[in-house]
Amino acid sequence: MLIYLQLIDDPSDRSKFERLYLQYRNYMFVIANNILKNEYDAEDAVHQAFISIAKNIHKISELDCTKTKSYIVTIVEHCAIDIYRVKKRKLIEELDEQVIGIEFEAPRTSALADAMAKLPARYRHVILLKYDSGYSNQEIAKILGLSYEGVHSLVQRAKKKLAELLEEEGITI
Repeated sequence: MLIYLQLIDDPSDRSKFERLYLQYRNYMFVIANNILKNEYDAEDAVHQAFISIAKNIHKISELDCTKTKSYIVTIVEHCAIDIYRVKKRKLIEELDEQVIGIEFEAPRTSALADAMAKLPARYRHVILLKYDSGYSNQEIAKILGLSYEGVHSLVQRAKKKLAELLEEEGITI
């Protein structure tokens, strides 16, 4: 944990990070391990996720809210998917975005929630970071390690796919 704390200057942010680390580290490992099916790779994904979180800890206000949990899940999934892609490139196989990502039961509270649950993980991540967490495309690019243009086109594709899913439910935008 000392490595992560060295990335944080503010003492209150360090304290917040320590609490976050203790509260979510096992949860993050389970998510990464479900994607990667390898404990060592899952540990690497969690480590990369904590580095990203440490760099952006000042943007987290509450530890026990759904927004923070969503942010953490998004970051660890993205890190795990990156590791998965690197490993699969070595084996010359493509990533199936429909398969990778944490699966969850749609909350059945609205058509939008149902459509979000059906989105590929990569699209769901970028939509949540942009519209739920309020990050700009430039901030998302930094968090996910993508170019600004890549994030911009990813957001556009995600919005288009979400609109298609909503239209299938009879909701026009």
